[in-house]
Amino acid sequence: MSAFARLCFVFLVLSVVGCGDKDSACDDGAMGCDGDVLQTCADGSWETTEDCSEEGMICHDMGDDSHCMPDGAM
Repeated sequence: MSAFARLCFVFLVLSVVGCGDKDSACDDGAMGCDGDVLQTCADGSWETTEDCSEEGMICHDMGDDSHCMPDGAM
């Protein structure tokens, strides 16, 4: 398997694992994206932390390292 194919596979696996149901209960302090809205878990439910689109950015979902970033900055 080529290095590119391995990288694509890892990205796919991380994307699937990182996806979750933002309507479900969560662990306090967890972070994630709902579209371009950055959310943090507090008291077992998701709360909006920042609407990234208001700053012309997107929400980059990386689990507890989720954050707003400029579109195309990857």
